[in-house]
Amino acid sequence: MNSLQRRLALAAAGAAVLAGASWGVYRTMDEAATTSAGEAVTLYDVRDARQVAGTADDVFAGTVVDRAGQRDIAGILSDLHEVRVERSFKGDLHGTVTVSSEQGAGTFSPGASYVFATGRVPDHHTHAVLLETRPTSFTSLNAPIRSGSPDGKTAGTTVAEYWSWAVDHEIDASG
Repeated sequence: MNSLQRRLALAAAGAAVLAGASWGVYRTMDEAATTSAGEAVTLYDVRDARQVAGTADDVFAGTVVDRAGQRDIAGILSDLHEVRVERSFKGDLHGTVTVSSEQGAGTFSPGASYVFATGRVPDHHTHAVLLETRPTSFTSLNAPIRSGSPDGKTAGTTVAEYWSWAVDHEIDASG
C-alpha cells in the first residue's frame, strides 16, 4: 500500500467514524424529543402484559364516566378521568376511581371501556396509568382479544381471559 492509498484509507475510516458519531447524536436527540418525562424509569416491556401486570398495583376493566381535570403529579402533567370499575383483575378497586394519565399519552372518551394497569399515587387517591402503557379498549370483556402473549400464542380468547392470564402469570420486572 503506497502513501496515497494509506491516506485515502485513513480519510475513509475517519469519515466513517464521524458519520457514525453524527448519526448517534442525531438519534439521541431525536429520541429525546419523542420520549416522555418518565420513560427513563420504565423497567418493564410495555408489550408484555405479564410484565405490565407485575409492575401494576391494580389491573382493572372500567368505563370512563367523565374527564375530571388535570394535575401535576411528581412533575408530570396528567389528565384526570373518573372511571367506573367493572372488574378487578389485580387489586381490590371497586366503585368509581380517579385515573390519571400523562398528558399527550392519549385521551379517554366518556362511555368507552378500557383495561387499565395503574400504580397508586401516594396521598392523592389517584391511580396513574403506568408510564408508556396504553390501556386496552374493548366493547365487551367477552370480546376476542386483539393481541396475544409475547411468544405469539394467544393466552385467552377473550379480553377477560387474557388479562386474568397476564395477572396469574405476572412477571416482576423490577429485578
